[in-house]
Amino acid sequence: MKQYIDIDKWERAAEFRHFIRYSDPYFGVCVNVDCSRAYAAAKAKGVSFFLYYFYRSLAVANALAPFRTRLENGRPVIYDLVHGSPTILRNDGGLGFALLLWNPDFQAFCFQAEEAIAAVRAQRALDTSMDRPDTIYYSILPWLRFSSVTHPLDLPRTEGVPILTFGKCLEENGRRLMPLAIHAHHALMDGLHISRFLELYEESLNRYE
Repeated sequence: MKQYIDIDKWERAAEFRHFIRYSDPYFGVCVNVDCSRAYAAAKAKGVSFFLYYFYRSLAVANALAPFRTRLENGRPVIYDLVHGSPTILRNDGGLGFALLLWNPDFQAFCFQAEEAIAAVRAQRALDTSMDRPDTIYYSILPWLRFSSVTHPLDLPRTEGVPILTFGKCLEENGRRLMPLAIHAHHALMDGLHISRFLELYEESLNRYE
């Protein structure tokens, strides 16, 4: 479900009207996330670390309204729930896109996600039919430890979907750190919202026992 936002009553009406005019309204940050506790616990329990950090990021995104806000024909809309759409490496070496539906139950989320990922890996061509605005786009780069990243954007035909990019997780000074880049539409959110996401996300990862 979604609802249109009344711009005249929206707290960020001025920011929206300003940045919506930009030819490239996206901005981004790149940080290292401390995932030491979550990584160790996931390995000890035999849980997929990828699915766990993915699940936690989607939980935080659903808790923050700016990460559920999109553009529809130039108008802001907010979704009740958003899901995850990660890049997947297919068995033939090509690129695929999966749709991982949000479920607050971690085991149920993993069951559906594993089936969806397996189906994409078995594909023999790029299928974009599952592309939806009520998602978060994820780029997964487990081979790279990066300090910045850019993305191809189909501007101005964009729905304002945030893009999260995860990189290679490495140990450094006794901590396990993973690069995370976040790109977002400046008409829909600011750096403060991304900072709040990162704060809640790292807290969430370190609560895993």
